[in-house]
Amino acid sequence: MPTVPSPPFAWTRIATRSVVRGVYYFAMRNPSDAPLAADATLPAGHPALAAVRRAVRDGLAAAVLFTAFAEATSHVRAVRVGSPWQDDPYDTVVSFTLFLIPALAALATARSVLLRRNEPQPRRRISQLLRAWGLCAGLIATTALTDWTAVALRADRDLWSSMTPWVVASLMVPTTATAVAGARILRAHQLLPPGPGGHGDGPVAGDWLDDLAPMFRALTMHLPAPLTRAVDRVVTHQRFASAVRFTRRHIVGLAGTAAVLGGALLAAAEAVGEGWTDPLLWLTAAFVHAGGFFAFAMLCNTTLSIAVPRANGRPRGPARAAAHRAITAAALAVPLTGALRAPLRPLIGPTDTVPALAELVLTGAATAGALTFVVALALGST
Repeated sequence: MPTVPSPPFAWTRIATRSVVRGVYYFAMRNPSDAPLAADATLPAGHPALAAVRRAVRDGLAAAVLFTAFAEATSHVRAVRVGSPWQDDPYDTVVSFTLFLIPALAALATARSVLLRRNEPQPRRRISQLLRAWGLCAGLIATTALTDWTAVALRADRDLWSSMTPWVVASLMVPTTATAVAGARILRAHQLLPPGPGGHGDGPVAGDWLDDLAPMFRALTMHLPAPLTRAVDRVVTHQRFASAVRFTRRHIVGLAGTAAVLGGALLAAAEAVGEGWTDPLLWLTAAFVHAGGFFAFAMLCNTTLSIAVPRANGRPRGPARAAAHRAITAAALAVPLTGALRAPLRPLIGPTDTVPALAELVLTGAATAGALTFVVALALGST
């Protein structure tokens, strides 16, 4: 069996390694103690930079194609009724990635405007961008694999229609686009010189917030001069720097607030579209969405170094650090438990009513949170 994956699927190595690294650091490191390390600079003519620009182009194309495909197969009724992946657990995957992939691609695209052809680039910027696009490709691939699994298992076979073959054939579009983008990302990663920790990235050399001011300047450089000067005054103001520091210190609370708001709005949209009348159903749906969004935000922040708190001489205690990890694990368990309710039915009984579903997801969250707290506290004390 070869040790290196074949080119169309080799990009999964980057995405998998990034996620594993993020989970490891989330379990073992105290983010508030993250040190700043020296960073290398790639000269303007470095071959990795051209490869990175191609990876960004193809990664963005894959994200756009996937979003269009997922939107059509999820929200266009004439298409959805013949889809093999219209029900859980398959539908749970796309219900999250349909929102998460465009958001992640938008963030990565905004930061990618700093990749000018004739300028040197910090290695940490290139590495973090490649991880972001690799994660985006990995999420698309996960969704595509889920959909192909539904096809192979002939899920909801009695609902298939004359539209089904066309829906299945269209799945080749995001699958192929992601394979191409993944190969580009892998090639760019191979051309990147080793970081401070060897071929890994080593200690944190900076985060995405370090690029916020230059990113705003790059995005507005072609606007009229008065607007450009206004943006420059904003990003050089002391309050802008204070806002960045506040975001780093309170990233967990800010992510939680955004997740709750996003979950509530998405559940409200579903309630209007589906004609829900049960308030408990809306609360359960909002809870599920918010849990998934918060867990994704926390894992992304750890994996991609979006907002890394600076060392302040006051490290968090083991109990507080374990509690933060337990909250993320509990949040992640909420959508997973809801999606797997059918396979769990022999163990937990029927969950066809809204109260039973609410009880299930709450129990799953509490169990995952408690187990994670105990394990993280034990590891932190060793």
